[in-house]
Amino acid sequence: MSIRLSTRAPRPAPKRPSKRASGRAGGAVLAAAALLAAAVPAATPVAAQAAAGPIVPPTSTLYVTNAVSGDVSSLAIGPGGALTPAGKPVSTGGQLPRGIAVPPNGATAYVVNSDSDTLSVFRVGVRGALQPDPRVVQTGDEPWGATVSPDGRTLYVTNTADATISAYRLGTDGTPTRIGDFRTTSDHPKQTVLSPDGRFLYLVYADVDETAESPARVITRFAVRADGTLGPGEDVAKVGQASFGIAISPNGAFVYVTSNLRDEVWGYRRASDGSLAPVPGSPFAAPEAPVGLKVTPDGQHLYVGANDSDTDSPPGGVLGYTIAADGSLTPAAGSPAPTPGHSEVAAVAVAPDGRSVFAAIRDTSQVSAFAIGAGGALKEAPGSPFATGGERPLSQSLAVRTVPGPITQQR
Repeated sequence: MSIRLSTRAPRPAPKRPSKRASGRAGGAVLAAAALLAAAVPAATPVAAQAAAGPIVPPTSTLYVTNAVSGDVSSLAIGPGGALTPAGKPVSTGGQLPRGIAVPPNGATAYVVNSDSDTLSVFRVGVRGALQPDPRVVQTGDEPWGATVSPDGRTLYVTNTADATISAYRLGTDGTPTRIGDFRTTSDHPKQTVLSPDGRFLYLVYADVDETAESPARVITRFAVRADGTLGPGEDVAKVGQASFGIAISPNGAFVYVTSNLRDEVWGYRRASDGSLAPVPGSPFAAPEAPVGLKVTPDGQHLYVGANDSDTDSPPGGVLGYTIAADGSLTPAAGSPAPTPGHSEVAAVAVAPDGRSVFAAIRDTSQVSAFAIGAGGALKEAPGSPFATGGERPLSQSLAVRTVPGPITQQR
């Protein structure tokens, strides 16, 4: 049996794309002005913001990388998970964009381009739209995934062809400075997650040529040093073949990994030293060829995308699980929630408020949205699926940006 996930797409063509005071007022006028200034309190922060421009309500944004069109779509997340364009798709300046990461401050976004071995650094506009003409820097060979540390100071990029992880220190303006390349313990590294305290980085591996007879894969743990560099990798758990996706619960208690070849989700309890032990019942049955997965902000549910549209198999879509206190998984009612035409799901994201789930539809220009109901059941959002304006999202193609508070529209 061979793996069903295609990881390459046709190479898209790069889209390179005061007023002056008169100073002549008399002494009496100056004295009056001084008295008035002393009597009037300083402007409040709200008043200062109003003077700068209208206050824009906080907006969460969903980003979608598009492999064939070579760009990134910015979609504003509205009530009920409705998506509207926040701006036009912007070129990455590279080829085959895949993984994307956004730091906690939401000021920048980082996209890896697998076929040009580059990293695109985007500025984020007021309403969340990525700005054109990103800065492009070099990565290792065939970058795949990107992860930003919880403190927003370090970016990690997995390079699948040369089996390394590149670490970049992020400046106050988001500029990345490469601080080291670290060997992985196996070949074809794919996706990473960091523990919420930033102490450990976890990595999974996958190869498109893996078969049912291939050796089991592993999860590798790296200790994160104070300067953001990584200690030697240690294999801390075994997992099924073709482990394209990994997720961690918000409190760091559990780690979940998809096995694309075995149609399973593997669950692990995480100890304080970063070690992993299987949760009861692991591995768990999953939809056909699972890839992307995410845990809700409250840690109560896990959502996994199916990456196979074979009509003889269970329908493509998003399967929801309820996470028990011991980390075990129980399928949510009504799962999987089908995507249009049993379409393949390349990646999954969860809205910051934990009320909606998004699924990037592979080989299309669309994202499906679902509202999370009682018990984790999913209901398709009105208007779903939503057009992205790009073409063909792949695994790790979704990221969500959250604005922590009101911001001011610059004039």
